Amino acid sequence: MRRDPTLSPVQRERTRRSREALVGGGLLALPPGRSGVPQHIEKSWRRCVGEQVPVAPDHIGYRDPGDDQSVLRRAAMPVLERLKDSFADVPVAMVLSDATGLIIARHTDVRRQRVVMDRANAAEGFDFSELSIGTNGIGTVLVERHPVLVRGPEHYNALLENLTCAGTPIIEPYTGRMVGSFSLACAMRDVHALMAVMAGDIGRQIESRILEEAGDRHRRLAAAYLAVDRSGVGALVVDEETVLANRLGLAHTGPELHPLLWRFLVEHGPSGPARMQVPLSDGLHDAVVEPVDDGGPAAYSVRLLPRRPPEPSTPRAAVRRDRFHVDDGVDRQVATAVRHGEVVAVVGAGGTGKLRTAVRTVAHQGAGDPLVVEPHRDPDWFATAKAAAVDGRGVVLRRVHESPSPSVAQVQALVGTGAPIALTADLDAAGDDVVAMVRRVATTVRLPGLAQTVEHLPSLVQEMLAQRPVPESATRFSPAVWDRLMAWHWPGNLAELHHTVALLARRAEGGTVGIDDLPDELRAHRRTLGKLESAEREAVAEALRAAGGNRSRAAAALGIGRNTLYRKMREFGIS
Repeated sequence: MRRDPTLSPVQRERTRRSREALVGGGLLALPPGRSGVPQHIEKSWRRCVGEQVPVAPDHIGYRDPGDDQSVLRRAAMPVLERLKDSFADVPVAMVLSDATGLIIARHTDVRRQRVVMDRANAAEGFDFSELSIGTNGIGTVLVERHPVLVRGPEHYNALLENLTCAGTPIIEPYTGRMVGSFSLACAMRDVHALMAVMAGDIGRQIESRILEEAGDRHRRLAAAYLAVDRSGVGALVVDEETVLANRLGLAHTGPELHPLLWRFLVEHGPSGPARMQVPLSDGLHDAVVEPVDDGGPAAYSVRLLPRRPPEPSTPRAAVRRDRFHVDDGVDRQVATAVRHGEVVAVVGAGGTGKLRTAVRTVAHQGAGDPLVVEPHRDPDWFATAKAAAVDGRGVVLRRVHESPSPSVAQVQALVGTGAPIALTADLDAAGDDVVAMVRRVATTVRLPGLAQTVEHLPSLVQEMLAQRPVPESATRFSPAVWDRLMAWHWPGNLAELHHTVALLARRAEGGTVGIDDLPDELRAHRRTLGKLESAEREAVAEALRAAGGNRSRAAAALGIGRNTLYRKMREFGIS
């Protein structure tokens, strides 16, 4: 960082030729250390060549940072606001990124500097990681974990050749965790000899504010924890970054607890003390939840209530019966229908686990090995199903929304044998004739999408891991991975989750899955939606389901334009 931030015309041309030789000829084109550029620049170039990062990409990743309220942004924005006046007439941009290289804030007052930055896509929401855009004062800082100066053609991407960037990492002081980067960027003709020093100083100011905020936050959490711990029951205090638990509360914790509980409280947390069920690592628990009302950032105390033992008159078999579904509401609906001898039609979107629930429904009625048939695929399905039903074997009619569908008479004939019968269907994709048929012969029970029952995701993951062979079954996920799994919207529902868990377990072979092991779409951090946003997202998703995926009809049903619908879909991660 003590190098001269300027390059002479001869140095610029020599640097450009060295980069082009390495990119064009491959990693063996130049022996290490012979490129004529600083070591960290050559190392970055070589990483980019090895990863086949394009020199002139036709697309740079973009993700709307939205109203980012991370610890980094809360600490950085007062610092940047204070410096705006000092930089008012200086053609330099202040750029803040998160730990993935996503630009979350940019400020420059001088118009010509804004134009330079905009031409390079160096604006809020763009991905400036090394894998996205090559050597630069954001992505290379995050890889090297120390201050970096990148001058003109030392940038890997041709779009950035006219910029000089001095960047510094932002480190969380009390954990050593990198939370982002800060950089000063300007055109090569506007370079200042002290820009690297200033970037480092501003970075340390941001880190100092992170430490101050952490001290305040931890003090208020500790006070709330001491108050709730006096109750003598399992006690938890949680905010956006931390969970505190007493000895009794520790029995219900795991690496997935924070993203699971915090997401739930953000969406459903009460405005005053309230009794409610909260999701913990070992399932749903009754608790008294109370907001920590001291004027600071949102936080909640959670007092766990003792589990109530079953009534003495409750038959032991009923207490121990296998559940039809992980969701309590669905389980009760199926149990009620089975108790009254009704045919159950399990309905819902693709991948929600309809077949599994239908098989459990039939098995509960004494048919442990039911026949599963798909009428739209097998012209002789009825004869096969009738023979199985006559023999007392249960039958599951799968995907009856597909054409040709069973007739009412055929389903009633199967029911008349006395054998357990169940159906599965996606009624949102069915015509009125199929809906009428299903409603005439069965009681419908709709399965929710995984995004609507994300509190059950940890137990589902553990169940799926338990079904994997050794050593895959011993695979565990890091807390950061649980955070991403809880934030993902799971458009493919349980089927997508099952594929993801199998993929990660197969690769981990019993080890711990980290962030870098996740697929790209899961690796990107998605902010937690508030209550109103969650309701809005569900309304958009439901309109699309009701319209069979037709976006024009969904937009009309919502009373919004198609462009607004597309924007909402991108914002909420709806595919």
